[in-house]
Amino acid sequence: MMRSAAQSGELVHDLRGVVFLEFLVAFMPVWTFALCVFQLALITRANLMVKHSADAAARSAAVVLPDDPAEYGGEPEMSVGRNRITADDLARALGGLAAALRSPSKRTIAAAVSQGVIGNAGRSRLNTIRLAAHVPLMPLAPLDVGMDMRVSLRKALGGPRALASALYYQPFAVAVTFPDEVGGVVPGPEVTVRVTYAYQCSVPLARRIMCGSFGDLPSASEWKQSFFTIAQRLVGGRFRELQHESTVLIHDAPYTYKARSS
Repeated sequence: MMRSAAQSGELVHDLRGVVFLEFLVAFMPVWTFALCVFQLALITRANLMVKHSADAAARSAAVVLPDDPAEYGGEPEMSVGRNRITADDLARALGGLAAALRSPSKRTIAAAVSQGVIGNAGRSRLNTIRLAAHVPLMPLAPLDVGMDMRVSLRKALGGPRALASALYYQPFAVAVTFPDEVGGVVPGPEVTVRVTYAYQCSVPLARRIMCGSFGDLPSASEWKQSFFTIAQRLVGGRFRELQHESTVLIHDAPYTYKARSS
């Protein structure tokens, strides 16, 4: 027992490793602060891109809403009603996604987006406006959607593969809404488009501090208007909600479109 007490006393007065311990105590707060600054910089960049997306969607809405109904399957002018997803739309979307993942070139990805991942843009005013909002946000898509265990500083910066992952990330991570709509119709003479984006935080440690789960995002009513809402309940990861509005004058003309013969 005397020997054990002596050993305990030696451990108390042993100063070996003190410098390393002090380094750890000082390093962790500084490292955490640096990671948070890095994550904040990425969020700021994403916020600017969401603002650009809202501007692009508003410019699209200004010309799409009063356009010829024949171009949108007879959909009335100024209508922003939600377009239903048919089996053909889903099959076209999955086919385009599969082709993009096999050969993630710019041409293949662009074709997949236009052929139904965003929706059948040729038959719906809303989906055409959605397409204008989605394209500027494609570089922000995470490399590993909802993956908590695959985060790193390198992946946080993104890469070319993000353009392919955007095809299945953006349909549930982007919501395009119209605050002034009444019964699915924009009254005019201006149109306001609101783009809400769930930015996935990917910087280790900092994302736990600055971002939350998808279910904790504040604008619950906005997310109900995204294209593929069911995926929102299944995705993991940490997210930060970014939202911007843009208002422009509607570019219509004082004439009636003539009915086209079938």
